Amino acid sequence: MSASDRDRVQQMLSEFVGGGISSVEYDEFQLRLIFEDKSEFVTQSPWRLMLTDNLAVGSGDIKDRGSEEVFGHLRGLKVDSVVISNCGDTQLLFENDRVLEVIADSARYETWEAHIEAGWVVFTGGNCTTLFPPSSVLPKAADYSSGTA
Repeated sequence: MSASDRDRVQQMLSEFVGGGISSVEYDEFQLRLIFEDKSEFVTQSPWRLMLTDNLAVGSGDIKDRGSEEVFGHLRGLKVDSVVISNCGDTQLLFENDRVLEVIADSARYETWEAHIEAGWVVFTGGNCTTLFPPSSVLPKAADYSSGTA
């Protein structure tokens, strides 16, 4: 991943900085962080939640044990910073030494998606970021049929 691509993605994810987590949804296939402003960070890639440099829970643990207690510690915490590595691994660093690490395990498929004010961002480990504008700026279906779009 080029430095400019990484910086672009990191800039988009910086919208999470200062935002607090209102809820966490998870199952064995997906992790979804929902922020107080209704923005979301969603991943289907391997991930792990670190608490003060110790592994608290990882994506492989979800089907075997409940993690409500672990995720309960995230509610209300704010994101301090976001880091994207050269290979696309992504870290959301929270208050109180909590870190969510998402491992880019594919060059072709989604690593994560972010639903932010700028739109819907989809990031893949293969140096590709797609930004879909928010629905409020897309032309309405009637505009297409009338030829005004």
